Amino acid sequence: MAIGNRAVAAITFNDNRSVSMDVENVAHIEAGEPIDAGDGEHWFVELLIRTRSGTVALQLLADEPDKLRVHGQDDGA
Repeated sequence: MAIGNRAVAAITFNDNRSVSMDVENVAHIEAGEPIDAGDGEHWFVELLIRTRSGTVALQLLADEPDKLRVHGQDDGA
């Protein structure tokens, strides 16, 4: 029996600063703490979006760690 491929997400990079995603059946979203990229100028974080069909992993890069922190609704962000 052949098992077909199943799309987990459709991701569109609109420009260098924005991303649009269409993800179905999201079960959990998690992000790690920002980590120094090692060049003294950049930080990165991995964002995981888990669905029933699979996982989307995005590595985000910024020049300041605060730009990569996840803020909850109660944080005023």
